[in-house]
Amino acid sequence: MIRTTRLALAAALALGTSLGAARAEVIRTADGPFITGGAFYIARDKGYFKKLGLDVETKQFADGALAVPSMISGELDITFMTAAASLFNSVAKGAPLVVILDRGNNRTGYAYTVMNVSQKLAEDGVKSLADVGKLKGKRIGVNALGSINHFNAAMALIKAGLDPAKDVQWVMNVPQPDMMKMLGQDQLDATDLAYQFGFFAQNNKWGPIIATGDQISPDEQIATIAVRKDYLAKNRDAVVRYAMAYLQAAKEFNAAAKAPDAHPDIVEILAKNTALNKPELVKAIAPNWSYIAEDGLPLVDSIMEMQDFWSGKYYQLVEKKVTREQLFDLSIAKEAKARLEKERPFGD
Repeated sequence: MIRTTRLALAAALALGTSLGAARAEVIRTADGPFITGGAFYIARDKGYFKKLGLDVETKQFADGALAVPSMISGELDITFMTAAASLFNSVAKGAPLVVILDRGNNRTGYAYTVMNVSQKLAEDGVKSLADVGKLKGKRIGVNALGSINHFNAAMALIKAGLDPAKDVQWVMNVPQPDMMKMLGQDQLDATDLAYQFGFFAQNNKWGPIIATGDQISPDEQIATIAVRKDYLAKNRDAVVRYAMAYLQAAKEFNAAAKAPDAHPDIVEILAKNTALNKPELVKAIAPNWSYIAEDGLPLVDSIMEMQDFWSGKYYQLVEKKVTREQLFDLSIAKEAKARLEKERPFGD
């Protein structure tokens, strides 16, 4: 079956036609308006999925954790998942999903997350990661318990010799746009935000950025792409082709992050599909869009270290640990990369 599909794909490409025009396979996906998902939007909007015979239906979610019920019920086939305590708990409780691709990480020089402090604290001397010890007893805002932002802020506190569970007051479950404004109103002393919100806060004089995610926890996973196990078992070739289109787009995403003015088409796609909305804002925060691994492989060690943290000394947010084998299927990214290099469906 796989051989037949590949031959059909090769024949379609040789004829200069799209396999999708004849017999597109539908993949129901979840995504959110975040720039870390840029490769997905590039692949979709530039027609890469269609060229490989896929019809990608997208449903928007504000957070990957919110898509899990739809994955469990069978309404979705592929989703984005943030590297958070909820990911481990979902799999441990039997969520029928497995992580297959990187969807953005805090590679050095490409930080997607930042720590801001209020103007008052900055004036009092909290200006860099070295000053985080002065946050003892202060109010720190993060979007959710066990989130990637919570993890980043906790790592910064630990580096400063503080206990994140005891030495600060956490303010949680507040949308990030509201948290940046709370800094300016002295309702928060510090936050950990997506780069664009930290950038807005600093530009509006609500509170400066004092550290970026790649300084706090270098090469840390931000988000992943996961697939339903039963869908993968029945439609492996379609999932591999999905990954092929995604990897092509990841290269273009990373190239545009380095030189956005040279890639106006990519900037437009990211502005249209993310909360940034305007091309000039997309360019203003480059290269801090996150980095997407061009081999597609998620940072397994980073993710497993997060699980240890959320079930360790400071927090017990993960009741039952999952194994690497339960959480990942790296064969999809590896096969997609090999086929992309061999078949070259998008040219050189």
